[in-house]
Amino acid sequence: MLIMTQRFFRKYAFLSILILVLAGSTGSLLRFALVYGMPSGWGEIRHVIHAHSHTMFGWTILALMALIWHQLPQITGRPLPRGVKWQMAATFFFSLLQLPAFWPNGYGVTEIGSARMPLGAISAGFAGLTWFWFMGLYALAVRGVKNHSLVLRLWNGAVILLFIASLGAMAEPVLLLMKIDSPFIKHLFLHLFLDLFTTGWLLLALFGALWSLWDQEPSAWLPTGLMAIFIFPTFLLGMPPDLLPPALYWVSAIANVIVAIFIAIHLRQFILHRRGLPLLVKFGFLGLVVQIGAAWMLLIPSVWRWGIGALRIFYLHNMLLLWTSSVLLGLLLLRFGSQSALWRRWIERFWILGVSLMWLSLLASGVSPWLPISGRFFMILAAWASVIIVFAAMLALRPFLPFRSSHEDPLN
Repeated sequence: MLIMTQRFFRKYAFLSILILVLAGSTGSLLRFALVYGMPSGWGEIRHVIHAHSHTMFGWTILALMALIWHQLPQITGRPLPRGVKWQMAATFFFSLLQLPAFWPNGYGVTEIGSARMPLGAISAGFAGLTWFWFMGLYALAVRGVKNHSLVLRLWNGAVILLFIASLGAMAEPVLLLMKIDSPFIKHLFLHLFLDLFTTGWLLLALFGALWSLWDQEPSAWLPTGLMAIFIFPTFLLGMPPDLLPPALYWVSAIANVIVAIFIAIHLRQFILHRRGLPLLVKFGFLGLVVQIGAAWMLLIPSVWRWGIGALRIFYLHNMLLLWTSSVLLGLLLLRFGSQSALWRRWIERFWILGVSLMWLSLLASGVSPWLPISGRFFMILAAWASVIIVFAAMLALRPFLPFRSSHEDPLN
């Protein structure tokens, strides 16, 4: 068994935010490329999009792993399993590797001397293996624990959904080997990964990380296992409307509303416990409000068919940027960052400004046909908003240096 020090977690908080800086910088390049064109020799936009999105996933999962490993010994009363240090190092390495691996040719083949290899797919595969490694170590850490607290139940559901989502990601090479070319099956596994990762694993894992801030559980009933069960079919809403049978649409849409009700129950309790929460966490709650509202709107088939195209990018940024990244950044600063209030205020101000402008510009871009302002204006606004976001993320690196803090006692 293994006992970690605060230095270990400060280091991985820093490294996860470093990945965020790189992912955000790539996203900023994409935003400017959409307005002015990609600079000559910098690659193709579609490949750089893959590099950006996979690196963004790497930031969120590494940060969440650090938060979970940090708190788990206090919940289970046990040291962490051996192998956590190597697992975290491998997750960081392969999360970072996906940026240069996807950039040249995306999922296509890259020539290195006489060899031709799908570097993007290979790097994503190895990154996924580190996720399975994490899940195995997590199962070992919680095995036999009798007192399943609210936090542990949420994390158990999150890890199960991560496992299912990872199977969806691993299905792509299997489909290629089996020469299965069905658009329905391809999109089914694609959204099994994308949507269960964002609205499944990230949602429940973050809820667990938030509830771990308080010593006592709330007396009110809070859904955990039921929420994970109803989250599962919601990935179908991400599929193209012409591929999804009406019966599956209604199953997914109704399940999505039930999940929204469950989220609202948690959100109400978070607001009641808001005293002491970081400003970035409170700001991130706005993303949950959007998700709750969107679930009710998606009960109208015509809105779903329109939104799946016009607002898909906005919704992904609402979940991955406004909700997930804001809350993660706030929790990392709270758990492992230095206590410089002035520095933290500047991080919060720039982050909230940049994310708010990005959120508004992407929403406006989706509904630009009905607005009197050119869609190009909102694209330019999103590009400059991305610069502010990257600057805030760069500022957020400082509170974790040096890695050695004044409290170097082992975390039991």
